[in-house]
Amino acid sequence: MDEDLKPIITVVMPVYNAALYLKEAVDSILNQTFKDFELLFINDGSTDNSLQIIKSYDDKRIKLVNNEVNCGIIKTRNKGLALSTGKYIAMMDADDISLPTRLEKQVKYLEQNKDVAVLATKLVLMNENGEEQGYWPEDFKTTTVSQINNNLPVSNCIGQPTVMMRADIVKSIGYNNAFLHNEDWGLWLNIISKGFVIAKLNEVLLKYRIHSTSTTVNANTKGVEKKIIRFKYTYLIQKFFKLKRTDYGVLSSFFNDITKYFIPTTYKVITKLYKVNPLKLIQQYVTVRRQLSKINYDVSHIFFFPYYHIGGAEKVHASILETVANKKPLVFITDISSGNGLLNDFKKSATIIDVNLLISIGPFNRWVTKRVKALSENKKDILLFGCNSVFFYRLIPTLPKQTQCIDLIHAFVHQFEDGPEKWSLPVVPNLTKRVIISQNTKYDFESIYLKNRIDLKYLERIVCISNFVEPKKYVQKEIKENINIIYVGRGSEEKRLYLISKAAKLASQAKLPVTFHFMGNVKDAIPMEDLPFCKLYGEITNPQQMDEHYNNAHLLLIASSREGFPMVIMEGMMHGVVPIATNVGGISEHVRNKETGVLIKAVDEDEIINQILDAIKYFVENKAEWKKMSENSYSYANANFSKEAFFQSYKKLLN
Repeated sequence: MDEDLKPIITVVMPVYNAALYLKEAVDSILNQTFKDFELLFINDGSTDNSLQIIKSYDDKRIKLVNNEVNCGIIKTRNKGLALSTGKYIAMMDADDISLPTRLEKQVKYLEQNKDVAVLATKLVLMNENGEEQGYWPEDFKTTTVSQINNNLPVSNCIGQPTVMMRADIVKSIGYNNAFLHNEDWGLWLNIISKGFVIAKLNEVLLKYRIHSTSTTVNANTKGVEKKIIRFKYTYLIQKFFKLKRTDYGVLSSFFNDITKYFIPTTYKVITKLYKVNPLKLIQQYVTVRRQLSKINYDVSHIFFFPYYHIGGAEKVHASILETVANKKPLVFITDISSGNGLLNDFKKSATIIDVNLLISIGPFNRWVTKRVKALSENKKDILLFGCNSVFFYRLIPTLPKQTQCIDLIHAFVHQFEDGPEKWSLPVVPNLTKRVIISQNTKYDFESIYLKNRIDLKYLERIVCISNFVEPKKYVQKEIKENINIIYVGRGSEEKRLYLISKAAKLASQAKLPVTFHFMGNVKDAIPMEDLPFCKLYGEITNPQQMDEHYNNAHLLLIASSREGFPMVIMEGMMHGVVPIATNVGGISEHVRNKETGVLIKAVDEDEIINQILDAIKYFVENKAEWKKMSENSYSYANANFSKEAFFQSYKKLLN
């Protein structure tokens, strides 16, 4: 075939009795924004009307190969590889849905990153009706090349139908017939063991269908653990005399899996002790025991918070403690803080007791639970308050019935992830009050109560208390030549720093007169190629320094996939900084589009970046409009983010 006539991509779609969902899968490929591809069907002896569905399409990009008898998925996939003519081969299953920009984004990445042999994307699970059902945890938590290299020897983290591969490399390796039901995992391991790179776009570009007839479901009915052990055994036998560095990772995880499967109790004890430094565990036990023995008064308020490091939620927690400082409250810290940024603020109002290591080990967890119960027994007026703490919710059922229990929900997590709104479901009737910071959260609770058949009468226990920021004197500022854009916060996944950093790069390439400033521990969350366009300041704990940054800023950027209502927006508005923010959580309750800020309403990540750039260009060209919105933001913050209202509400609630 003439090289000029070859398509850039061959999309390989094996088909076996897939009539029920085939049309959706085919349409999702034919409607891609990238058009230069061939769609190669390998019909593997289907006995339903799959073949007729394929033949009903009149598109020159379609090629059909028909196996007269069923050859099985591995031979069919290898046949697809052999017959592909494209520079790149994209895999696609006959019951999944590729999002419209999948091929375009993968080709662009591979053209720019010549060292990458295989490029995957994230995927979202869907049911028979196309309704999103969740994420595949291994896929979603493994995004960087190093994470993929470290995780693949332990568990598969690459979605087969999401990948686009360099044809010359993958054809030279192929799928191994010995790895039935794990042929893709075997291919990935063989690829990285040969020194090739597998990467992943940090974006969902495929919907993966789970249904009763899918290959994955049928294979997993035999037992996932056994299936994984069997695969690793087969893989190691194949590589027995030629193990490479990656393969030693498989060998190690194989023995780990055997221990976990055959002696699970021993495995649990070993893994917990392995994760926890025994010396630190004993030190924490001695410290907590000593702290509790020194309490010589009736405790009336006990709080359970995860951290005391720098963060919006932690600032709120420190302020809540301040409202009951005269009660000498106890605070149990149930997770490992990344720093001591707000520890002194916590200590000003309460006794701080770190139990994060103790509650991770069964006997010590029971000891802490017993001590908290002892503090609660025979006391009618004791009150327990928790936020973002699994331990708190698990503790509640063990407490005396008269114990008052209140929780605070800053924001719902993603619907497919674990979070406090889900941890709390078993104890909803035990919660005296529930505090939210945004009215939108009440609607979220109504939905989750209905879904889990929880009586809606418990919605009456929900109270909304908005957070506050310290009032500031308005600093007159102008946009002269350069616009200063700031991000303040963590580099956690839901913050999507990569969208903001990409906007910074594109703004620079478009020669817009802007500078992007980042405050917080965010370096690892920003792609290397974007770092030259970002000014990083690290974590700032000095309030005066932070005020100075806000006073010099014109715009605040938030690109989160989920939020409650971020403290940084409140702080920014109090300094006359105009927020540009994705429309999530309670943001739209306060950021009024084109009045006090700009709401980004797009869902597609590329479109989010486009709308951010459009907003920046608008302010570059309309400095008077920015000035007006800056004054509006400041006025709104002064009127609505009152410290007095916050303190009065919490004093009433907690007393």
